[in-house]
Amino acid sequence: MIAHVDIDAFFVSVERILDPTLQNRPIIVSQDSPRAVVLSASYDVRAYGVHSGQPVAQAKNMAPHALIVPPTRSAYGEASARVMEVLKDLTPLVEQVSVDEAFMDITGVMRHYANPFHCAQVVRERIKQAVGLPASVGLAPNKFLAKMASDKAKPDGVYAITPADVEGFMQALPVGELFGVGKATEQKLHSQGLMTAGDVAQADPRRMLRVLGKHGPELIKLAQGIDPRPVVTERVEKSISHEHTFDVDVTDEAHLRTWIKELSFKVAERVRAAGHRFYVVGLKVRWDDFTTVSRQRRLSDPTDSSSVMSEVALSLLSALPRPLKPVRLIGVRAGEFASEWEGEQLMFEWEEAFSDHSGREHGGSEGNATGRSGMQQRSGREHTGPAARAAGSQAEKTMDAINARFKDSVRPASLLRGGEGEEKRSGG
Repeated sequence: MIAHVDIDAFFVSVERILDPTLQNRPIIVSQDSPRAVVLSASYDVRAYGVHSGQPVAQAKNMAPHALIVPPTRSAYGEASARVMEVLKDLTPLVEQVSVDEAFMDITGVMRHYANPFHCAQVVRERIKQAVGLPASVGLAPNKFLAKMASDKAKPDGVYAITPADVEGFMQALPVGELFGVGKATEQKLHSQGLMTAGDVAQADPRRMLRVLGKHGPELIKLAQGIDPRPVVTERVEKSISHEHTFDVDVTDEAHLRTWIKELSFKVAERVRAAGHRFYVVGLKVRWDDFTTVSRQRRLSDPTDSSSVMSEVALSLLSALPRPLKPVRLIGVRAGEFASEWEGEQLMFEWEEAFSDHSGREHGGSEGNATGRSGMQQRSGREHTGPAARAAGSQAEKTMDAINARFKDSVRPASLLRGGEGEEKRSGG
């Protein structure tokens, strides 16, 4: 038996604990600035169509009576950690999937409870007592169905899908409510006359392969209520990224390059702190019309160097078509972390070890980023040898140690910190 625990309107709920005068008031958690987006909204505000990720200016037009509450980011991590501690006190089989949700395999602890509903009620009560947050719990035979059930349980409730209920539950479920099916996929399925999960469950796998690619046959299994994934108690971090949203769209490429260097420094600092080395460097650019392109390049040898990350990210920027459109957001990502036993092959120059690997994200188009020829367009800098790279790596680790003790007190001379905009960091 799998339980999916989801804290209701997490950011809103935490803010209401911090400030009890916000209880029962319509609120939107967001910075009140021109380029800010909604982090969360209370359920009464959501009824007006406000949702997370929406520009706050648009949200204010839809719900002008709502109070804008700036996010208290430090409190979110603390509250999340306390929730996870509560869950792990009940069973060690807990898989945290985001700041406010987790899967629990409660099969082995059911002997302590009258039934699964009793267990779910205990989960909710303990979270409420320990942290003060409302939680919804979905119960089902697997993770996919448990997530679907918790959506039905909201707000502040429990919903169960038993093995006997699976076929009936899925049969009439609109395809748009299948977890993981977005608007574009929903439209493709509708164009094929597939309106419900029951329709998808009975579809020909070859047809679904043509319509959705490799995810088509996988979606058939999910629509049949089949999900063999176990609860994974330790998740391997797959990438580390930093993004910056500008208050005003940027057209000055020099300004963009400065921010790429700054973000590269922050990402590489976190990579080193986690004991990782990365193979892949990615660049994300969101234009003023909200379309997003992403590019990435894979190194032949892993590294944790800020300078390497910066050079590669800058080359990816240089490879984008000109003239550049006004930029709303820019981000840098490190991915495909090396195993601990993989050592650097110092006989190779890192500049000569690149192989292109372009990516697509959020509607961004694929394209071939320039390889060696693009790297040769730099401003006449000498290739860096192994000894210089080793010295540079040690210098960066020294800066990390200083910054850990004296917050952000040391920066590379090439980095000029900007005061405007909003930053976002992620890892997963």
